[in-house]
Amino acid sequence: MGRIILGAAVLTACLLFAGTPASWADSGFLYGTIITDNGDELTGRIRWDKNEGSWDDYLDCNKNHQGRRTPSRSNRSRVSIFGIEVYSEGDGWGSNATQSGLRFGYIDKIVPRSGSKASIILKGEQKYAFSGGSDLGSGIRELLIDDAKEGVIELDWDDIDEIRFHPEDGSYKPSREFAGSRLYGVVETEPGLEFEGFIQWDVDEIWSTDILDGDQSSKSRKIPFDRIAKIEKLSSRASRITLSNGSTMKLSESNDVNDENRGIIIMIPDWGRVTVNWDEFEAVTFKPAPENAVRAYDNFAAPWRLRGTVHTEYGDTYTGEISWDADEDFSWEVLDGEYRDMEFDIELGYIKTIQKRNSSSSDVELFSGDQFRLRGSNDVDDSNSGIIVTTDNGDEVEIDWEEFEKIEFEKGR
Repeated sequence: MGRIILGAAVLTACLLFAGTPASWADSGFLYGTIITDNGDELTGRIRWDKNEGSWDDYLDCNKNHQGRRTPSRSNRSRVSIFGIEVYSEGDGWGSNATQSGLRFGYIDKIVPRSGSKASIILKGEQKYAFSGGSDLGSGIRELLIDDAKEGVIELDWDDIDEIRFHPEDGSYKPSREFAGSRLYGVVETEPGLEFEGFIQWDVDEIWSTDILDGDQSSKSRKIPFDRIAKIEKLSSRASRITLSNGSTMKLSESNDVNDENRGIIIMIPDWGRVTVNWDEFEAVTFKPAPENAVRAYDNFAAPWRLRGTVHTEYGDTYTGEISWDADEDFSWEVLDGEYRDMEFDIELGYIKTIQKRNSSSSDVELFSGDQFRLRGSNDVDDSNSGIIVTTDNGDEVEIDWEEFEKIEFEKGR
């Protein structure tokens, strides 16, 4: 069980799934076939931009819109006459783009276009135009595939014609570099919260075969993560490393162990991810992941259209399809916000209710029962572009943040 401790309250994030992997073929690693520009087909495990290597990891990019307007901000909700679009392959990439992210487990296919653009087809044949961000285009730090025949191959974005994701072949045997387990453990923070889940260290290291760097006095150390039991922050400049054999050492002079660290990301399959920066980080204790914590590709259902009931401060209610912040329409999309300087990204499909507290924050409750008070994002404060409800009779109601009180989402699959 993953746990999240908010002060004295203990909240539980359940990591149980109906389709618990039962074989090597369901190991949860990112896997697929890459078709190159010269027609080669490479199939195997994939490591994307160094820090994505599993179905639970997020592709961070920008969702592009065309022909869609932002709701006007008014003092009363009103019925409008414009439509909600689902973007299909062939749509253009206009200037109206919003930061987005989606888990790789929902993706069927990625087709690179010019520059940093890509058409992305999700399960259920939803098609979108994406661009930029940290995970599309030539700016990707590294794109590796462990081909079953040729071994590990590094590709440039311009080398790729198409990427097709699918479950891992049961006969596939990974190269040593791709054979490690995913990092898993409990992260303690200085605000007194603990998060348990899969870990991306320094937004870079994700597997037990990855290396932690640092200097011990005058010695340069390179330690595989599978030998590390615990990392504790000592100061802005150094950390204490406890090895699996019980020995300890103080390391410094590396972004793996000082305040140059780019962040510790905890992936919580049951709802999303948390990013903890060095100032808030206290310690991480590594341990084996529970068997039922791993999600295979087939555990990710096709995303569904958001539906729910919106309550206004005037006492009105509207039920129908929901567009949150005027641009998030489907269960795979992410609500983001901050709690005590830590960044939360929560899939909308896991959210039960959002209730406005004031102009700068909202209470978010998940179907699991977990609750968070988030701020610092247009998803949860008065910079929200509005909530659009498409009622069953076809009317579209725009509800401004000042009018909004609460939304109750219908539970999907």
